Amino acid sequence: MKRFISLLYAALFFVLCTAPCALAAQKFTIGFQPYDTISYQVIVNAELGLWKKYMPAGYELEFTPALQGTIVANNMLAGKAVAGYMSVMPATILCSKDQQAHIKMVGTVGMSDGTRCSVVLVRKDAPQFKSNEELAQWLNGKIIAAPKGSASDQYLRRFFERYNVKPGEYLNQSIEVIATNFRTKKLDAASAWEPTVSRIADDVGEGIARIVADGSACGNPDLGILVMREDFIQNHPEAAFGYLRSELEAQRYILDPANQVNVIEMVSKYATGIPKKVLWYSLYGKVPADRENPVREWKSFYFNQKELDNIKSVAPFLYKEKVIAVPELKDWVIDDSLARE
Repeated sequence: MKRFISLLYAALFFVLCTAPCALAAQKFTIGFQPYDTISYQVIVNAELGLWKKYMPAGYELEFTPALQGTIVANNMLAGKAVAGYMSVMPATILCSKDQQAHIKMVGTVGMSDGTRCSVVLVRKDAPQFKSNEELAQWLNGKIIAAPKGSASDQYLRRFFERYNVKPGEYLNQSIEVIATNFRTKKLDAASAWEPTVSRIADDVGEGIARIVADGSACGNPDLGILVMREDFIQNHPEAAFGYLRSELEAQRYILDPANQVNVIEMVSKYATGIPKKVLWYSLYGKVPADRENPVREWKSFYFNQKELDNIKSVAPFLYKEKVIAVPELKDWVIDDSLARE
């Protein structure tokens, strides 16, 4: 009898100890940038809880903000996030480090001809330039900044190469520092991304800088990438598929003109300090305002040839610039099979 009671207590102890583990949700982190239009649909997804409709029961997501893609990338390498949103340059840098972690590009979150983060901003009292060549000549010897490792950095490097620009100083500065230094007149030129571009430029923002060139100046389009850890895809395939399905719905929500006001209301909760007019313009307005092409951005979700061509052009450029250690990404890195499904 005593032995039976001992076994009963042991069984009850086992149940009590293991039951919470069995019922606890599996929690994963998604990295995004609230001060980047590339991540606006993440905010929509989080605010509307779209992911809950498509991911299996027993999963919980935490959406963690960061100021630029390199921070999201570092968190993914460290296993602190399973998915993240970034431009093609930080995504390429991240995916080139396959000895640390296997990261896949699983979908596109938007592409433009170079009007989201491939722009040259100059101080408001700079001359009016009649051509890119005239701008490039003025930039020689000037103090120029960009967040290094970002798409804006990639754009400036290509612009410098195309027009043989020799800056006096090329500084590594965050988007906030760039804005501050334009205000205090410590910068001649810079490149940043939306909504900071619209916030400080003279179209609808503070007017402390002017947009004088975009990606078309050197054939540098903007491409946003959704990246995922391969071990997350392999170990939690239904969750990975479900999250991608929620991403698709969030993108479609943003593209519906009827939702524009709701989108900006949601985004304003995260991109604090930026006027709603600027947030709207950064996503739906024409930048630069005088551009002829009415299409600001397109969202293909998976990779079409134009997106593939852009991705495959970045690694050789970064290798030549000695930013990454390999001339091209592994074949398995670009994998939009779940997005296409």
